[in-house]
Amino acid sequence: MNQLPHFISIFWKYFESFLIFISTNQILSGAIATLIAAALIFIFKEYIKPPPNFSGVFEIECKTIKSAFNPYLNLKTFYTLVLICDNNNIEGCVEKTKDIESNNGIRTYTGKHRSIGEVRGVIKRNYLRKNHASLNIKMDGELRNYTILLYFRKVNTDIMHGKFWSTAADSSGDVKWQRSVF
Repeated sequence: MNQLPHFISIFWKYFESFLIFISTNQILSGAIATLIAAALIFIFKEYIKPPPNFSGVFEIECKTIKSAFNPYLNLKTFYTLVLICDNNNIEGCVEKTKDIESNNGIRTYTGKHRSIGEVRGVIKRNYLRKNHASLNIKMDGELRNYTILLYFRKVNTDIMHGKFWSTAADSSGDVKWQRSVF
């Protein structure tokens, strides 16, 4: 046991001379500082604030607030998304499942009557603020093809609220996102 304090004093002596050597060598101290910063960023990004996982099946509800075609006002359109998330990139498929019109008339789409499309998106990861997500949906509609852009300011893989813009009747409004069926 007497050897331990002696070992610590020898270790401290060499460690202290190593620190003095590093502090006098600008290139070496810069390289070590860079390695420490990279390690801290890696730990933060992967363990403290890991990327959200958007792989799975999700449901969205788009409520039209503005539209160039008045029958679309207050229309609620429901979609099912099947997504794969690879780090910050999102891709997958979407199907239109139901419409609820402003007079509460419900129109469901099943089988060959469903419009299908492709989804591509990206997650903007921020270190100290909430992450953002944007998804671009290209739909093969009944009458024509159209595009929907979804934007979420606060990313959560269970429930989110955001905005949408669509080329169908130049419409826009609010969107809800969740893992469970509406």
